[in-house]
Amino acid sequence: MIGIKAQCSDGADNDKRHNETRGNRMRQTGLLAALALAGLAMGCAMVQEHQGRSVYDRHCVMCHGDSARGDGFFADRLLILPPDLTQLAQNNGGDFPATRVRLAITGEGRASHFSGAMPEFADLEVRGPSAETQLTAVVAYLESIQQ
Repeated sequence: MIGIKAQCSDGADNDKRHNETRGNRMRQTGLLAALALAGLAMGCAMVQEHQGRSVYDRHCVMCHGDSARGDGFFADRLLILPPDLTQLAQNNGGDFPATRVRLAITGEGRASHFSGAMPEFADLEVRGPSAETQLTAVVAYLESIQQ
């Protein structure tokens, strides 16, 4: 028996339209996935900044102040005034010096101009998330408040 394939006069056009529709759907799906990932990343960053602000409020606000400008209620009692933490990027050519900030907080990268009053992060009592998580969060928070 011989099989006969029926074909419409516009069969090639139907295949072309089908492929174009499929390609459009794939592009739309890819775009939606990219947008979803971007939204997730933004949400994670916001959570991290919020957590960082909480760490800042617990350990830094008394000297660096609520606005992070070095005007905390304890700042005037220090021999060396705390720096304005909102200007770190500006004082570094526009790039936030995350590694240098991290090292300063942990006590590993402190120069002689640092006040001895600033405790090393490792010496602070850690509750809740791990010390590394809290350190990463407070650095992200400080980056988010740069002017």
